[in-house]
Amino acid sequence: LATPYLDRFSDDLTGYARAGYLPPMVGREQALAQIFRVLEGGRKSVVLVGTGGVGKEMILFGIAERMVEEDVPKVLREKRLVALSVPKLISGATPAEAAERLLKIFYEIRRAGSVVLAVHGIDGLRGIAAGGEGSIDLAGVLAEELTKGYFLLMATARPPGWRALEGTALGNALEKVEIPEPEVNEAIGMLQAAALPIEARHKVFFSYAAIAQAVALSSRYLPDRALPEKGIEIIREVAEYVKGKRGARAVITAEDVAAIIAEKTHAPVAAVTESERAKLLNLEARLHERVIGQDEAVKAVAAAIRRARAELREAKRPIANFLFLGPTGVGKTELAKTVAATYFGDEEAMIRLDMSEYQDAASVGRLIGVSGSSAGGLLTEAVRKRPFTVLLLDEIEKAHRDILNVFLQVMDDGRLTDNTGRTADFTNIILIATSNAGTQFIQDEIKKGAPVGSIRERLMNEELKAMFRPEFLNRFDGIIVFKPLTKPEIEQIAWLMIGKVQEQLAAKGIALQVTDAAVRELVEAGFDPTFGARPLRRIIQERVQDALANFLLQEKIGRRDVVILEPGGKIRIEKAKKL
Repeated sequence: LATPYLDRFSDDLTGYARAGYLPPMVGREQALAQIFRVLEGGRKSVVLVGTGGVGKEMILFGIAERMVEEDVPKVLREKRLVALSVPKLISGATPAEAAERLLKIFYEIRRAGSVVLAVHGIDGLRGIAAGGEGSIDLAGVLAEELTKGYFLLMATARPPGWRALEGTALGNALEKVEIPEPEVNEAIGMLQAAALPIEARHKVFFSYAAIAQAVALSSRYLPDRALPEKGIEIIREVAEYVKGKRGARAVITAEDVAAIIAEKTHAPVAAVTESERAKLLNLEARLHERVIGQDEAVKAVAAAIRRARAELREAKRPIANFLFLGPTGVGKTELAKTVAATYFGDEEAMIRLDMSEYQDAASVGRLIGVSGSSAGGLLTEAVRKRPFTVLLLDEIEKAHRDILNVFLQVMDDGRLTDNTGRTADFTNIILIATSNAGTQFIQDEIKKGAPVGSIRERLMNEELKAMFRPEFLNRFDGIIVFKPLTKPEIEQIAWLMIGKVQEQLAAKGIALQVTDAAVRELVEAGFDPTFGARPLRRIIQERVQDALANFLLQEKIGRRDVVILEPGGKIRIEKAKKL
């Protein structure tokens, strides 16, 4: 029998399949077998539960195609699979009117006797109620009709939505079928099927290597989304990119896919080029352009970056876990910023947590989210938004032991589950923890001329044992001792700081020249072995930047002028000649 009222709020999937409008379903044989077993076993309703993008709706399309071919169990033969649209059902209607629409739809389904109902996102019915006290819940209406047994239902839901339905009347009426993310080979087959209409639309051709690369790289570098959807979106973008770059009939390669992934994620995923190979082999020199001294730290960090770029690291852990020990102002944070700029392309590619703010056990909720809340944690959400980054944990020794347990899991497993059940991927971060623990001991031993290796051993065996458990220390790939800075090193840092001031003035068209004697004078005033380079920064701010700021505000210097810093803090201005 005809179902005109149902047709207003639904799509006939078997009708679309008969007309050839549905995309082909590839794989998912195990899921189909489980669905058919449930339907044949007398439990007449199933719900497909899986994260967004795993292809739950595609399975419904596949079932519709098999129903047209009559390649289904007897209980599904000579029936129509009709997808009820929840948005259409509730659009422009009060809850009472939506409930009335649903009851009319069930009347037609019962009268027709040949409808299998599909509801995509069935948890969307929960909470839509008519009236006040004793109201009619749409989910309750559906559950009540299901118990009467006159129709079959196939629904879909995401895990959080299904958890909200579990234990309710509707949840009890449905048999759950888990739909996991497809395995690699199955996902490649799905993308090959999806590539056919994309090739026809853009008049390009995908190589097998490109399809396989889309699966591999999207799995690794887009962890917050699921296959096959994220892979399909990648090949769509690649097709547009290649057609615009090389024209019609071009063949899409694995390198094209890597270029798009790199652009989307800002991760270095393309093959190592000759120019980049030279940079990687001379990485220590590049790091030393910003970090003065600290050879051991620079070598360890450079080695970790080379391993990561050559893909010779353990893929299920962060790229590297470092603990930087040493006095304040010796370059621990500066090296972390340099790593972010060198490997991830931007000094701002950094998540920085001040661990002095996490001194009690309740602070765990701030990192991973408070139980019962729908909002994620500061750490998990930050990594989910920017999975390719430096994670800097300042003053790690001040954190509560429960907080250290969280990072123990991150360093070991490369993943962390938040309060909502979602997993954040930490396998593409460089974790750097800094600590001032043992500062006095380091300074005393350096003065005695003790080698760094023996200082580190004694720190681990004596100083650090009182603060950190052995299993926590063992998770670090390198525990690096930063030495106090010498006066020649402070002078090099002074030139770096002056260089930044010169860049700021150059942007205004003003040249800054500084004499060697003036820099040595700044170094004498700002040198303090206890506090490293921080006093020097203050001296340069007070004696150079403050004076320049006053000249700019008083309009004593302008474009094409030359400013010369001389000993005694004297600033001489050479005015530009008028044109």
